Amino acid sequence: MVDFLGQPDGILEPTVALRRLIAEEVRRHRPDIVITNNFRETWGGRNLNQADHIAVGRATVDAVRDAGNRWIFPEQLTEGLEPWGGVREVWAAASPLSTHAVDITETFDAGVASLTAHRAYIDGLGWENWDPEEFLAGGARQTGVRLGTKFATSFEVFPMGWGE
Repeated sequence: MVDFLGQPDGILEPTVALRRLIAEEVRRHRPDIVITNNFRETWGGRNLNQADHIAVGRATVDAVRDAGNRWIFPEQLTEGLEPWGGVREVWAAASPLSTHAVDITETFDAGVASLTAHRAYIDGLGWENWDPEEFLAGGARQTGVRLGTKFATSFEVFPMGWGE
């Protein structure tokens, strides 16, 4: 499931307000695992990461912890939500510190179709002859080779329990 929180693109910061929005969604959906963006400074130690990716990823890890604490964002409890501390792990996609990978060979085309549908994003990049399929395939092939599949994506996994 993907929830769009209506935040402005390009100027996000890992604020308490952003944590509140994400914690509310965690409390509403009560997931076991949450997937977010790579929030490290680079992609594989080479290309700099975007500020929005860093802000959302960092805020997500904090918000997952916040969601389980009834003293953080208590106004959500009066709105019918209950604390949810059942998230076992947060997975940050494509982190340069990834230790896990998932075979995405069967769903790769759906990912390409999804990115291709974001015409405004692609046009906004301003990159001449940019190919969404090749963009996604580049990293997915490399990770796939390491996993022994055609395409894979990697994750840095953050356990949310104590002592895990």
